Amino acid sequence: MEYFIGSIVTLAVIIILSILVKRFFPVEPGGAVQSQSYIHSLVYPYLLTNEELKKPVVTQSTKHFDKLFLKIVFVEDKAYWIKEDVFYVADTFAGVVLKETAQPVDTMSMDKVQLNKMMLIVEKLREGA
Repeated sequence: MEYFIGSIVTLAVIIILSILVKRFFPVEPGGAVQSQSYIHSLVYPYLLTNEELKKPVVTQSTKHFDKLFLKIVFVEDKAYWIKEDVFYVADTFAGVVLKETAQPVDTMSMDKVQLNKMMLIVEKLREGA
């Protein structure tokens, strides 16, 4: 019973104090206005740009993946790839690369049209590198 009387007295004191505080210290409207554009202007220097978001993350697993696998471009009946800074070409049969026909590409004997084709293939192979 004594706990019940103590609880009632405490509740009454809290209500009376809150009424007195509201009466003698009224809250004035019009505090700090924070809009979405204001917050954005504060945070903008620390945000990533689209170019930074597009960059691939280089981790140990991506480096390991790049060492294990080759990027191969299939054009017509030929397969092209770059290994140890050498540009290779090989014949294909039913989507399978015939390894015994692999040879380095000789760009010295090509005409301008063939060189442009090779440049396009090299650009596709170097994407993301």
